[in-house]
Amino acid sequence: MKKALLVIAALLIFHTGYSQITITSADMPVAGDTLRYSIASPASSTFSPADSGASFSWSYALTPISQAVDTYQTAISVNIFYAALGITAYGYKVADSLPTLGALPISIHDVYTFFEKVTTAKYEAKAFAANISGLPTPIDYSVPDVWYFFPLGYTNNDSSNFALNIAIPSLGGIKEVGYRKSRVDGWGTIATPYFTTPANCIRIRSEIHQIDSVTITGLATIGFPANTVEYKWLVNGEHYPALWITTTVPPGGGAETVSSIMYRDTYRSFDTANTTAIRNATKSIQKLNAYPNPSANGIVTIDVPADWSAFYIRVMDLQSRQVAMFNNQRQINISSLPAGQYLCQVSSGSKVAYVQLTR
Repeated sequence: MKKALLVIAALLIFHTGYSQITITSADMPVAGDTLRYSIASPASSTFSPADSGASFSWSYALTPISQAVDTYQTAISVNIFYAALGITAYGYKVADSLPTLGALPISIHDVYTFFEKVTTAKYEAKAFAANISGLPTPIDYSVPDVWYFFPLGYTNNDSSNFALNIAIPSLGGIKEVGYRKSRVDGWGTIATPYFTTPANCIRIRSEIHQIDSVTITGLATIGFPANTVEYKWLVNGEHYPALWITTTVPPGGGAETVSSIMYRDTYRSFDTANTTAIRNATKSIQKLNAYPNPSANGIVTIDVPADWSAFYIRVMDLQSRQVAMFNNQRQINISSLPAGQYLCQVSSGSKVAYVQLTR
């Protein structure tokens, strides 16, 4: 009898520690949150997108190479001029600056994305804000980007469009349009360097298809398509994914390539002789250098960040046509292209960079 009771007790303990959870709006970030996470090298990952399902155990022995912190603030506390976004908008700095490719005579600094909980039904990116040529500029999404519909439970799925239009009078503008398709494709436990004791979680897979375009008044609109997939393991009460893996999908489809790995973490010190130093932000849009530029023989080296292990380079002409594409090549050959100006988009998961080339 005693043995039977011990077996029943053990089963109850197991069931309590390994159960299906539901994620609600209460598990999302709030204003005042300071959420620290570590960044791991994609090259060290054993991640397989197919590893999912009901009652699944995920375990990742990740080695952090750097850390970052997202600090969530209300729009009005970031800048009084952002009060127009509403008192319920809050978000974090996405990038210190955005490149303008030398085509638009403007500067874009202190870039924020602001979110909003719409009752308890959804969590959405509702606004962009930045200092554009010295002027604080808040801009609502014309169609908000809904990250989550609640409650999130196993097999739940949803999809929605999003659109953001940043008009720059007399100069042009920047536009982002696309759609997000999500599905909760697994539940179980997750173990990471932070969750040394496996935590109950769900996994949500989100396909994101978008086109970023730059319009120059009197010239052309140049569009850059991007297809990524985000995998997030969500745990009750954490306000940040236990693990967040982004993959890149080649234009036209194909196998996914891991481009970034981030996970909830505590402060860690780093040996700067062997690893990347702690930094304040990793989500950014950068302007890269290229040399020689112009190139006499058409062979150009692009300074893609060393930690971008999986990336694509799309070369566009000024009529918005893609004229060349390169996969994981820092030195490219554009000798077959006619002489002229070209725009390159370098993308690695959620990270994007641009460079202007002269052939």
